Amino acid sequence: MARPKNADGQRTRQAILDAALDLFAEKGFFGTSLRDVAAVVGVRESALYNYFAGKDALFDALLAAHQHSKLERLTPLAEGPITDAGALLQQLANTTLEGFVAPREQKLFRILMSDGIRLAKVGRLNLAERMGHGRQPLHDIMRRLTQEGWLRPADATVLAMAFLSPLIVWRQLHAIDADLPMIKNPRAFARQHVEQFLLGAAASKRAARKPSTRKAAPARRAS
Repeated sequence: MARPKNADGQRTRQAILDAALDLFAEKGFFGTSLRDVAAVVGVRESALYNYFAGKDALFDALLAAHQHSKLERLTPLAEGPITDAGALLQQLANTTLEGFVAPREQKLFRILMSDGIRLAKVGRLNLAERMGHGRQPLHDIMRRLTQEGWLRPADATVLAMAFLSPLIVWRQLHAIDADLPMIKNPRAFARQHVEQFLLGAAASKRAARKPSTRKAAPARRAS
């Protein structure tokens, strides 16, 4: 089978993204230059401009790739039928923690931890969204759980923040290799978290109805 004409360009573009992610995680966004990236890839600095307009565009591409990966993981949960709120939330928590420990996600998290506030202040990053606010699939899940009577009426954004916040704490502890049982057994932590969340948010009496079999409206990409 003939190789696609743009195969070499695609590989070079991915090599640039991989090198940038590694360098941003190691040296920080502000401590990395395009010359550094080019040296790792083995091309001239001027060649990078065939793929990205500059360092900001390169960082945007990394964020876009992460957003796409996140949507691929969470959208099926947001669109599928809900027959058991606890089981859905357990799957959501497990999926989120599994994403947190993926190597590329860990590198991106190090960038956000080291340079996130500065990037937000100069308008390069919507840190509130990165910390969970505006995550559309998660909001869609919380909205559906409320509308279908699984959870007490509440603002979907508040519910999403309440659900996600302990998972973000877990992520921070994992990043520093904390020697804690919850870090060693993430599924047990996820189960305990979901149980605690439902103690505060679950509807006391769910309206008598058949489990939902409809699909929610497709999740919109966060802007």
